[in-house]
Amino acid sequence: MNKRNATSADVAILAGVSQSTVSRSFDPNSRISESTRQRVFAAAEQLGYQVNKAAQTMIKQRSDLVGLVTAGLEDPFRSEFLHKLIIEVQNCGLRPMVMDVSNRQTIDEDLQGLIQYQLSGVIITSGTPSENIGKAFIKHGTPVVLVNRTEHSDEADIVNLDNENAGAMAAEAFLKSGKTNLVVVRAKSPSFSSVMRAKGFLNYLHPYLDKGIVQASEVFCEAGNYESGYQIATQILALKNRPDGLFFCMDHIACGFLDAAKKQLSTSDLLSIGVIGCDDVALASYKSYDLTTLRQPSTTMAKAVMQTLLNRLKLPLSPPSKQAIAAKLIYRSTLTKPSRY
Repeated sequence: MNKRNATSADVAILAGVSQSTVSRSFDPNSRISESTRQRVFAAAEQLGYQVNKAAQTMIKQRSDLVGLVTAGLEDPFRSEFLHKLIIEVQNCGLRPMVMDVSNRQTIDEDLQGLIQYQLSGVIITSGTPSENIGKAFIKHGTPVVLVNRTEHSDEADIVNLDNENAGAMAAEAFLKSGKTNLVVVRAKSPSFSSVMRAKGFLNYLHPYLDKGIVQASEVFCEAGNYESGYQIATQILALKNRPDGLFFCMDHIACGFLDAAKKQLSTSDLLSIGVIGCDDVALASYKSYDLTTLRQPSTTMAKAVMQTLLNRLKLPLSPPSKQAIAAKLIYRSTLTKPSRY
């Protein structure tokens, strides 16, 4: 038999199963015994059978593609998370299709092209794409999972870091370390994650502010990147009442600040300032920074996102879900863990 012409019927005969069982064997979400699936795979390999993806798409009205819509991949955490998400999509037997929508002038055109692929789902991993992007996919019957966002919560599933509690954890850590003059730093351009982290930080401190136990303020840098952290250092360090605790809503802003501070302060003065970041990107663990931070567990987040999408595909009419993933405080040298805790 010409291997290139092998059909699912040929595989069914060789494997001793029905043709429908062959089709279900190549669907990772189907309920079928592993022994039967492996028997079908062995027969398919012997015959050189290849699944007709176009035919599957026509039958199911969806492909095995999952759209990953993102922007701002210069953000280290977003890049790291996208990598983990791609792996999880593939582990689920699906294929990732990444779209960078940083260019606002071509978003509509790019979006229209993506819709034509009859995707199994769309995961929006960035705060940059507008709310209309998610709504456009939902209108076409494509499941949407939002990551660290809040829009159209009545239509899309959402998986967020518990950003507000992460901010509260940073505030609590400073108090336990005896820090009393605190500042939270985020970018001027608001993102859901940073806004909620700053909110959680300040809300936790509110009772202590009322009693005059601590001082706290919010400082805005130009952007959420290393360069802005470097530039804001001069402004922060020039304050008459220099803060002894700084919470940066993103790790790479904190890293920029630390590099600038090393040039402006003595080692002892720098060590007197506690610094906490958020996300725990790879850079944070480098010895030149050794940054205490709130870990956003990228692997856990990616698994939760994919499980949410799979649940939606199984139960398309179920109410939208909202899940919050807990952050974890990672102590390093920029704020060491108090010995009494």
